Amino acid sequence: MPVRPVHKIRKRGLPPESLVYTGKRSRAPVQLHSILYSESRYVESAQLQAREQGSVLWLDIRNLGDTDMIARVGNLFEIHPLALEDVLNTRQRAKLEEFDNGLFFIVPHLSLNTQTMELTSEQIAIFTGNGFVVSFQEIPDDTFAVLRKRIAENVGRIRKKGADYLTYSIIDTIVDGYYEILDQVENEMFALEETLHTKGAHDHEKARIFQLKRLVNAVKHRVVPLKDAVGKFYLTDGAFVGESNRLYIRDLADHVAQIMDSLDSEREILSGMEAYYQAEAAHKMNNVMRLLTVISTIFIPLSFIAGIYGMNFENMPELRTHNGYFILLGIMASLMLGMLSVFRVKKWI
Repeated sequence: MPVRPVHKIRKRGLPPESLVYTGKRSRAPVQLHSILYSESRYVESAQLQAREQGSVLWLDIRNLGDTDMIARVGNLFEIHPLALEDVLNTRQRAKLEEFDNGLFFIVPHLSLNTQTMELTSEQIAIFTGNGFVVSFQEIPDDTFAVLRKRIAENVGRIRKKGADYLTYSIIDTIVDGYYEILDQVENEMFALEETLHTKGAHDHEKARIFQLKRLVNAVKHRVVPLKDAVGKFYLTDGAFVGESNRLYIRDLADHVAQIMDSLDSEREILSGMEAYYQAEAAHKMNNVMRLLTVISTIFIPLSFIAGIYGMNFENMPELRTHNGYFILLGIMASLMLGMLSVFRVKKWI
């Protein structure tokens, strides 16, 4: 069986708050993308912009290999060193932590290769404070291109809201991607179910069931902690979440709960398909055993007759019958046909 890759622990022996990047993209340069916006203004730059009163600054950092740059950003926005440590440790579970000057999120961004059905998980860290949001992404892809376009074109409420609503929008964009994965898994399940009913159970279908179950379990493993984090986001009494935005955060919590319910339903369906596969395989084996049993049952009396007349006794009157051989073959054929007729009447074959 394949051996699971062993993750090297690069922080062993180091004190807390040590900034060590544990991901796989250490050679990629850090990319900075900043957006400064208000209801009447929008400025986008590839450099860090200064914060302004009455505006929201969103700094999107991609690639985390340059720990010195991450430390400078952390000092500039007064991000706690423990939060920066979690930013660079890219195997964190989803969570929300509250600090005196802001809220710190860890949210998994999931993507699915529709050809191989392999799941890719990227950790996205978000720190939000008064008038600013800093997001950290491990990969250089523009994950939030649609969201940035909405801000640039002043579509929706983002330009009229504060940093807490931007944080909600970022997490909501990530969660919307989960629905796409669930839809793809559901399509695969329906196709697999149709194949099982039309073509029967084969080893290929068994492998697909196992692959889908492992995929669903992997998604659920990452979504379960997110449910607690979003619930904590809704219930927080800190000054970083406006009362007018709690309705949207509650809707986000409902979306995560709905995804959890969908994952549970898909797990049950896949378990039922696995049970169906096992029953179908057992049914095929029973058919084979039934056929072999019928063949054995037919040949038992024929073997008995052949065994009797195969003995080397001299005083066997039937051996001297002129047409004994053909008579015996006729008796054996009649016996075989009679047994086959009985089996067919009883629907054993």
